[in-house]
Amino acid sequence: MFTINNSRSRSVCVLVCFLILIMSCKKEESDTVNSISDNNFYMMIGTSLINCYVDIYNQNLAGKPTGSQNITADGPMGGTVFITGTTTYDDTHGITTTDLLFDLYNLNYTYTYTDNGGKTWQTQLNIIGSTTYSGSFSSDYTSVNHQSENLQIHGTVSYDGTSRMIDSNGPVNINRSNNTSVNIFGHVVSW
Repeated sequence: MFTINNSRSRSVCVLVCFLILIMSCKKEESDTVNSISDNNFYMMIGTSLINCYVDIYNQNLAGKPTGSQNITADGPMGGTVFITGTTTYDDTHGITTTDLLFDLYNLNYTYTYTDNGGKTWQTQLNIIGSTTYSGSFSSDYTSVNHQSENLQIHGTVSYDGTSRMIDSNGPVNINRSNNTSVNIFGHVVSW
């Protein structure tokens, strides 16, 4: 056993012991920092946009007469949407075909999803700009495109106590069929 005689040496020894204790208790950075990957971030934004567009269609056009459309409506959760274009319905095959333009003004939309682990994803968006809603769909078939040259998106994606913001504008292209492909401001995801 050794003895430390001066107070400066004792202070250094205590400091070293304290640092060793702190370093041995430190968690790995990946254990303490949650983040939302680019893939999940843009997939949630894309999924939210798709659900928003489908809600706009269902609330304003589903079950209504087909033909030329010129509608001004409230957005699903606030804001305004101007819908122009045409819709048709094939009675024989049960297929709806659309060639529509949605002009979105301060449109608010919130989408919530619970994953297989029971954790909740929530996307809250404010959208400004124009997008197409063109293609065909039925109860068992979808081939629809949403194309926008300059969509402005502001909002957040939240998951398990972590949030990630988006505040950008640019081209957004969404193609839905057997698979979905989303290109938001150059970030491409598919599922």
